[in-house]
Amino acid sequence: MTTFINIHTLISHPSSMMNRDDSGLQKTAVFGGSVRSRISSQCLKRAIRQSDIYGEAVAEKSIRTNKFDDLLALCVKEMPETDAALIENVLLNIGSKVKSEKDKESGKTSRHFDAVQPYAVGAIREAINMVESGTELKELKKIVQIPTFDVALSGRMDASCPDRNVEAAMSVAHSLTTHSADIEVDWFTACDDLAEQGSGHIGTTEFSSGVFYRYASINIDLLAKNVKATAADVAPIVNTIIRCFAQVSPSAKQKVFAAHNQADFVMATQSNQPLSLANAFRKPIENGGDVMENSILALVKHYEKLTSAYELDSTAIALDLTETAHSDAISLVNKISDIRF
Repeated sequence: MTTFINIHTLISHPSSMMNRDDSGLQKTAVFGGSVRSRISSQCLKRAIRQSDIYGEAVAEKSIRTNKFDDLLALCVKEMPETDAALIENVLLNIGSKVKSEKDKESGKTSRHFDAVQPYAVGAIREAINMVESGTELKELKKIVQIPTFDVALSGRMDASCPDRNVEAAMSVAHSLTTHSADIEVDWFTACDDLAEQGSGHIGTTEFSSGVFYRYASINIDLLAKNVKATAADVAPIVNTIIRCFAQVSPSAKQKVFAAHNQADFVMATQSNQPLSLANAFRKPIENGGDVMENSILALVKHYEKLTSAYELDSTAIALDLTETAHSDAISLVNKISDIRF
């Protein structure tokens, strides 16, 4: 039977704009008939992948890029003992197709992979060792290497080498506010210190505030399969992801809003299926001074109803900084490090 770890966090952000759409406006979604502020799953996953918490827990992070020459320069820097021509030949044969483009303004020619893909210096070094040991360059595309944890979690699709495709072990939802969101507009000026009066620039930016529900589900068996390990072996990275969902926030506009907040409520459940609790907030929580506490109560109540009505095989452990949650179905702990599976 497949094992899933479901991660649920409630995190309150004051004025912020961590995720924008193509028009530079606050991302939103209509849920339960009301407008909510939204942070996309792609935005949150990148923030986690780039965080110190995640970086300190893994041996290596992948590099997502389509810039062939920049990746080559990085590999040459990381492997000074290796012939640069050999590194180049390996990159030409290990990744997606490479094409050359000439910049019309500068006249310089640069090379690009035909798609943005994750690459790992460690995997490239391993491929170089194979070539030095006698493997032909053209055979590199057929060799499937163990992916980094971020690729094992988020997946990879490589049309040029289907054998390298990795099914994502982690599903991440777009974060939504548990209540209706009021999108506000900040009118700002950039003062010119050398001007006698007026401003050098006048502009506007949207922002909002609220309690966000974050949810993700990790297929433990698939994650272990992706990295060719056991379920026990991947437990530390799962615990790291739980911590990241509680502590990591996107960096956009943080220099002007400083919404560096951590979750007030963190719950992880172990079950035989994915289980989102977003519908606890289909009816918007009343946006009063106790919106976090009411959101926690709604989440816990919805979890109890689902596990009872569907007779789900699910165990839960939670950290509640507000001391609001009281449930026989949930084990409460005092520290984030106590949430372990």
